[in-house]
Amino acid sequence: MTAAASDIPLVLTLDAGGTNFSFAALRDGQRVAGPCVLPSEANDLKRSLANLYAGFERVAAEAGGGAAAISFAFPGPADYANGVIYNIGNLPAYADGVPLGDLLGDRFGVPVLINNDGDLFALGEAAFGRLPEINAKLEQVGSDRRYRNLIGLTLGTGFGGGIVLDGKLLRGDNGLAGEVWLLRHGFRPGVNAEEGVSIRAVTRAYATSASDPEAAHRTPHDIAKIATGELAGDAGAAREAYAQMGRTLGDAIANLVTVLDGIVVIGGGLSQAHPLYMPALLKVVGGAFSDEPDAQRRLVQVVYNLESDIEAAAFYAPDRQSMDGKRAPRQPRSAVAVSKLGANEAVAYGAYALAMQALGHS
Repeated sequence: MTAAASDIPLVLTLDAGGTNFSFAALRDGQRVAGPCVLPSEANDLKRSLANLYAGFERVAAEAGGGAAAISFAFPGPADYANGVIYNIGNLPAYADGVPLGDLLGDRFGVPVLINNDGDLFALGEAAFGRLPEINAKLEQVGSDRRYRNLIGLTLGTGFGGGIVLDGKLLRGDNGLAGEVWLLRHGFRPGVNAEEGVSIRAVTRAYATSASDPEAAHRTPHDIAKIATGELAGDAGAAREAYAQMGRTLGDAIANLVTVLDGIVVIGGGLSQAHPLYMPALLKVVGGAFSDEPDAQRRLVQVVYNLESDIEAAAFYAPDRQSMDGKRAPRQPRSAVAVSKLGANEAVAYGAYALAMQALGHS
C-alpha cells in the first residue's frame, strides 16, 4: 500500500440477507476487497456473530488492514441510531435485541454505522449513482440546472425508500424518515402502498385475474415475460398486474415529489420491469386528481422518464430564452430514473458515503 493510499480511509461494508452475508471493503469510492460471502446463520446468534466478525476480518486483511469505520445496512426493525437490531423476520436470531453496533465497535475499535437499506440506497445513488450522472449531463449540455435532492425507492419483497436533501440523509427525529411502505395505497385506501408495490402485489394481481392454470405459481419475472410474449400465459392480465403496480407507485411518487421536490431513482428486483409499469406511473404523476375537465393537476413539476430517450432529451433540453435574450420563466422539472448501480451496489456506496461523512471526509 502506498503512503497516499494509506491516508484514504478504508471502510468495511456488508450486504446482509437472511441467507448470506456479503462483505466488502471500499477506499476512495472503489471496492478494494471482497466480496466475501458467508452464511448468515439466521437462526443461531452465536454462529451469525462469528461469521460477521470473520467476514469483516477477512476483507480488512485483504485490503491491507487499517479500517477506519464499519458501515452497512442490516434488515430491520432496528434502533439504527444506537445500533440495536431486533429483527423478527428473515434473521430471527436477532429477535430479542442485539447491540450489534457496540459488539462490532468493541471487536474492531472503529466507529460502526448501521442503517436501513432504503436510506443507504438513496445516499448511494445521490453520491455515486444517478444524481451525479444527471448533473454531469446537465453541465455537458450547457445547462445551469443542478439537482441536490433525491428520493430513492426500492421495489422487491417490500417497498422501501430513503431521502437525501442537499447531500445529507434525511433521518427524522426518530430515524424513521423515508418509511414509504406506510404511505396510503392510492387506489385501495384501506391498506398501505406496499400492498400495491411489491412482489406479492404483482403476483397476487396476476393470480387473481389471469386465465392461466399456473397463475398461482408465477413469479414477477415469469409475469414480465408473459406480458412481453416471451412465455405462454395471460398476457393481458400480466400487463395489467404491472400497470396496477405502476399506478400505485405513481401515486406514492406524486405525494413524495410534492413534499420533497427531488429526482426519483428506483431500484430493486422489480425495477428492471420498468417498461411495463412506467407508462401507468407517468400517467398518474402527470395527471390530475380527477377526470373532471378543470381538475387540479397532481404536480406543478413536469416529471420525465429518463429511461426514454425522447423524454430524457426533453428533460436535458436548455431552458428557453425570452426575445431579448434574458431568462424566460423556467419549467419546473423532475424525473424518474432506474438505478444503474443496482440496489446492492448502491447500498454499499451509500454505506461508504455515510462513513466518509462521519469521518469528516464529505
